[in-house]
Amino acid sequence: MMVRFRAYREYEERKAEANNAMMALLAGAQLSAHLLRLTEGSDRLLPEVFPAVDHIQRFNLKSDDARLILLAADAHLGKMAVPYVLSLHEDYMRTCIELLAENKLCSKALAKGNLVSLHPDFERTTGHAFDTDMMSYMTVLRLMRNSVIHNGGTVTQALGDELAKWTSSQEKGWFDLAKRNPRTLRLGDRIDFGHGEMIAALAITKRLDRETNLGLQAALPRSCWAALVVDEIIADQPMVLRDVRVALRKARGVARHHYGVIGLTDVELSAEIAAR
Repeated sequence: MMVRFRAYREYEERKAEANNAMMALLAGAQLSAHLLRLTEGSDRLLPEVFPAVDHIQRFNLKSDDARLILLAADAHLGKMAVPYVLSLHEDYMRTCIELLAENKLCSKALAKGNLVSLHPDFERTTGHAFDTDMMSYMTVLRLMRNSVIHNGGTVTQALGDELAKWTSSQEKGWFDLAKRNPRTLRLGDRIDFGHGEMIAALAITKRLDRETNLGLQAALPRSCWAALVVDEIIADQPMVLRDVRVALRKARGVARHHYGVIGLTDVELSAEIAAR
């Protein structure tokens, strides 16, 4: 029941690309480690064994040493991937709040907020209440990311305090996603992101993405959705408004295909076309 407006579709494409890239790198590291078993015990360096591989000179190690690094790539990829997923979600939230601001529902300044404030600001503006568990998980992800980037990858007091609030149900919900329990961490312990945390970040942001979409549906006026439809047909065919009948036909198709849940009428689309 999502409204698949252009910014939402583009965001989903970026997330899909990020997911595919992360899983390709993870699988690639494991495949490479498996391949290097064929040269186990060799004293030759990788550039000698695989001279045709681009950038292999930067991985100037013996097979056994390289294989150990590749087997541990999960943690390093996680430390890059989770912040990347959160940054995509943060950008999406800003885009949604910009839509609200353009329709005079909130201040434009709110769209310049950071991840810590974007969800609460969206709730206050739209009246939509995000799922409590998902918001707690998002807070933990954000604090874990901040710890990795700003605190040497160790647990902060803020992260420990947030984890201490979890119910047994929330703890189980996180474990079902990540297959690890961060509540075992203590102040100063090192945080390890890995495949599980990547999966958790993708799943949690997906849930919040869709909730945000529902909040927009309830808050934005129908005229806004009609305007977005007409924006799309103009972006795809700049001269389309020269023929009102063609414009309406194209707008009707976009509205039906991507904005079907809104149920825009020909009257609403025609009014927006005439206003251009």
